[in-house]
Amino acid sequence: MSHDLRPFLPLRRLAAILCLGSLLTLPALSGSAAETAPADDHAAEYKTLTVDFVRLDGLFEQYTDPVQKLTILGYINLMKGRAEALKENWDQVKYEELRYDINLQCQRIANWLAPLRTPPPASRTEAASTVAVAKLNPSVTNAAEVKAALDALDREIKRLDERLAATPAGTAGRDAEAARVKRIKERRTALGKEFTKAGWDTLVAELK
Repeated sequence: MSHDLRPFLPLRRLAAILCLGSLLTLPALSGSAAETAPADDHAAEYKTLTVDFVRLDGLFEQYTDPVQKLTILGYINLMKGRAEALKENWDQVKYEELRYDINLQCQRIANWLAPLRTPPPASRTEAASTVAVAKLNPSVTNAAEVKAALDALDREIKRLDERLAATPAGTAGRDAEAARVKRIKERRTALGKEFTKAGWDTLVAELK
């Protein structure tokens, strides 16, 4: 038995046209989606670098070593140049390397700024100098002995000043030592105006 399909031909043609139309519009939709997708501008990474540099700059402001300060500043400027280069040509590997170098420099400066775990031992020369002054017993009526004692005291004060200047700010005990040196200088000035046995003994006790 044969069937007459002529009444269904228009429907089949319409279905074919609709299917073809759908296929033709797919590339256009894909292209539109690609155009509207946001580009990766690495804003989060640049923000992280900014925070890293703020921390590094803050530590560097506290760094006072005159010998190394200029060299470290050169390193910091080079790293900031590397950060600017990433804005023109992003490279994930170079970004990770830059962050590593920044953090390493921060650790080095932080270690330099940290208080010493144990105070440096006094050298034999320093100890001998203090003992030499402490052993002096100048007579108030003997001008030569008084002068020799004050000269030895001046040398000791100079040594204390040099040691204090070499101690980084923030080091544990530095403020107390600075106050002690100031008191010694004040007592030295008073002895220069009027040398007394009591004044000398008090100053020597301050040196110990």
